[in-house]
Amino acid sequence: MLKSFANWPISRRNVLRGCAFTGLATALSPAWGLDQEGESQCPKHCKENPPPETPAKALQALAKGNERWATFTQCHPHEDRGRRMSVVQGQSPFATILSCSDSRVPPELVFDQGIGDLFVARVAGNCAEGTLTESLYYGTKEQYLGALILFVLGHSDCGAVKAAIMSYPGRTFQFAELIYPAIAAAISLGGNPDDLKTFIPLVTEQNVIHGVKVLQKDPELEGLLITGGVYDLATSQVNIPKVLTQ
Repeated sequence: MLKSFANWPISRRNVLRGCAFTGLATALSPAWGLDQEGESQCPKHCKENPPPETPAKALQALAKGNERWATFTQCHPHEDRGRRMSVVQGQSPFATILSCSDSRVPPELVFDQGIGDLFVARVAGNCAEGTLTESLYYGTKEQYLGALILFVLGHSDCGAVKAAIMSYPGRTFQFAELIYPAIAAAISLGGNPDDLKTFIPLVTEQNVIHGVKVLQKDPELEGLLITGGVYDLATSQVNIPKVLTQ
């Protein structure tokens, strides 16, 4: 499962948020197992805990959410009418996620979070460079959304990683070229480009590590907890590379 950091400085932000279950239109209630108030009749798994107040607790919230997702006990928090109304005038997500655009890896589901919990920027190959970083600034800077952490989310069987490996080291799409440093790192670690079964996972992990390191060096993100992990499509688990937990 996704591992959490034990300690991290207290955040500058403490905004209360609710926790509830999804509600659909009353007219659809019978078909979707909802009561006349539009509330789910399914068992509630999520406790109404206060929102994360520190980067460490924010990472822990992602870890717990991923554990629910991986064990099929997800509870779809923050989807009810009250939550939807509470974010009409603004948002205060506790985490910013840089994720691949792959349709199989929706961050809100992977981390079992709801409306207003995550600020997500998605691009093929979850590359942490280019103009996309401006979205990350917006999601994390205090004067904007001020998310507590920034998480780079890669995943297994990534088509962008495969495309980059196939074109390396030639000219191709920019998103693929941004993965080239990860390919070079994988080769330097002894990875064999001719053995795609082992080389693709190695490049995928190195791409997350490279992205995290690039963002950690960005002066615009100084002082922010930045880490990342790889989502395994087969197990539904997000695993943080050991080098990022040290």
